[in-house]
Amino acid sequence: MIQRIKTTVRELRADTHMREVGRGTLVAFTLKVGGSGLAFAFNVAVARLLGTQGAGIYFLALSITTISSVVGQVGLDSALLRFVAIRATHEAWAGVKGVYKLGMRIAVVASGTITVIVFLASPWIATTIFKKPDLSETLRWMSLSILPFSLLNIHAESLKGLRLIRDAMIVQSIGVPFVGLLLIMPSAHAAGVLGVGIAYVVSVLLVAVLAGWIWRRAVSKHNIVAALFPFKDIWASCRPLWGVSILNGAVLPWMPFFLLGIWSTSEEVGIFGAALRVSMLVSFFLFAVNSVVAQKFASLYSKGEIEVLGRLSRNSALMLTVLASPALLVMIFKGEWIMGLYGKAFAAGSTVLGILAFGQLVNAICGPVGFLLTMCGHERKLQNTTVVSLVLQLSLCVALIPKFGMVGAAIAMAGGVISNNFIAIFYVRQLIGIAYPLKFRENGA
Repeated sequence: MIQRIKTTVRELRADTHMREVGRGTLVAFTLKVGGSGLAFAFNVAVARLLGTQGAGIYFLALSITTISSVVGQVGLDSALLRFVAIRATHEAWAGVKGVYKLGMRIAVVASGTITVIVFLASPWIATTIFKKPDLSETLRWMSLSILPFSLLNIHAESLKGLRLIRDAMIVQSIGVPFVGLLLIMPSAHAAGVLGVGIAYVVSVLLVAVLAGWIWRRAVSKHNIVAALFPFKDIWASCRPLWGVSILNGAVLPWMPFFLLGIWSTSEEVGIFGAALRVSMLVSFFLFAVNSVVAQKFASLYSKGEIEVLGRLSRNSALMLTVLASPALLVMIFKGEWIMGLYGKAFAAGSTVLGILAFGQLVNAICGPVGFLLTMCGHERKLQNTTVVSLVLQLSLCVALIPKFGMVGAAIAMAGGVISNNFIAIFYVRQLIGIAYPLKFRENGA
């Protein structure tokens, strides 16, 4: 066993791609840890300032606007990462500028439209769907974050395509919670839940402006006119990725939360929302690794270096497991203490946190499997994977939430995460031809 570990360490050191991934992951990990710490502090501040009921309203409004932003991005975040990465690898800077310019135009129209719809429909969403009239005004104000949040994320993914991991992580992980922490105390005291929502909107808007400035600074040194990029080419990638983004970025992570909001009290929603955000903090490990390997996956696959791609993907999954497991195990076995940091009333969510953390542990072990399919051009298979997982999760929600409340919602969410990963691994082995996440035999998958 010890000899096997030593051999693995020597292989990782000898692998130039893995060394680059390791360095980039260290940078991304460090910044993501900082961002996650800020996000945790912000969520704790929300819970302590607003209590379980107020936190439930805020988390529900935040979830609605986050999902709306995912819809408004129409799959452009992953598509631009892929197109920018491939063109930057070949130093086709006119193409980089061209695909970015077209992507921004599409994003403004799509996300702007979604913003108007949610803004106008806020009273109906609050009273008719969730039967929580107090949600209406907060949701209306927070809907103004949809467009800038979309642009923020698309800029961050585009920066990753240029290998500017540090800048992307500052924009995507640190900026919003940092500014939010500066604003939350006076905002909460001045206007309660609504004040916290407005503080969030201002934070997103400021960071979105910063993201645009960083991108322009990065590409301005390449004094080349943007090439025209065909709409049909970007849409051919965006169309399946849009469905995947909605399902993976909106429906699967948030459906149990929304159904709990419909079928349960604001207090349970607040506790579940806090536990969910704690469990998702460990996604910074996956986020950190993905930030580095996504560009490498696209580049290696485009060059036909499948063996190198397989080794890199397996080592990335191993790295992710080693990094994430300690934090997840603490969440599973010390959940009551962690939830107690939000306040005594939130300690009731310890079981919920343990179940959600177990799902995230499986997610970590399976590694960046979704990005592996996406960067290798199998967006439709990832979409199929998510649809199957969605059906399973919905069935669990209907069966468990009315009877078991937030515990049932946690089981449904963990079940969706686990099935999504296992089906994606099957497609990676069948379609790309690599043994993943473990290599059981020398050749084939």
